[in-house]
Amino acid sequence: MPRFAAILVAMSTLFILSCASPPRVSVDMDLASQPTFYLDDWVRRGYPQVMVRPEGRPEIPPNALFMPLRVTQQMQHPTLVGTNVSRMVWQTWLQQRVFPVIEFADQATPYRQDIALRLARMKGAQVVVGGYVTYFVEGGTAGDTRVSLQIEILDVASGQLLWSMAHTALLERQFTNDYLLFATKARMPSDPTWAVVQTVSADMGKEVHDWLYPPAPKAPSKPDAFQ
Repeated sequence: MPRFAAILVAMSTLFILSCASPPRVSVDMDLASQPTFYLDDWVRRGYPQVMVRPEGRPEIPPNALFMPLRVTQQMQHPTLVGTNVSRMVWQTWLQQRVFPVIEFADQATPYRQDIALRLARMKGAQVVVGGYVTYFVEGGTAGDTRVSLQIEILDVASGQLLWSMAHTALLERQFTNDYLLFATKARMPSDPTWAVVQTVSADMGKEVHDWLYPPAPKAPSKPDAFQ
């Protein structure tokens, strides 16, 4: 009977955790051992901070050149880190189809406005995307991972700054908690850095995508025939 009560408590806790927390929750439970809840760790972030946003939108979505982001934090091998993070952002924006064409200038020097504009003109791009990795901590599966990015989008013809936005996200390493009747264990993604960078870049990519491809207006609802 006490074992049955423990199972009921564990099932109730699983229901509460599933409703109240963003991570996916699963349970390993049998009659001969302590029930264990497994919670998938999730990326915590707010909303992108948009400092500059264009008032209008182009008639035709422009082609873009994506420059390697410049790392502003003091660290070893900043160019390598910047290139790797930039590739993750670029791949995410490719999946989102933010621009019709978005080329990654992986052999270019870290982002600088004058160099980026010059290279974009040579390649025939209408806008150039660049920016900065302002904070980067790679915790792997044993620690916390935090990424902060600042993205700039420039009009190549005029050199005008169209977009400037910043975003940050955190994936905390959770630990096992043992309780009287059950235990909880956290599961990290296989690649925490990818999970954090993808989340940050997807949020910012949506801002740009919605600017270029506004949602179609909803059709008016038909009146009820019985009214």
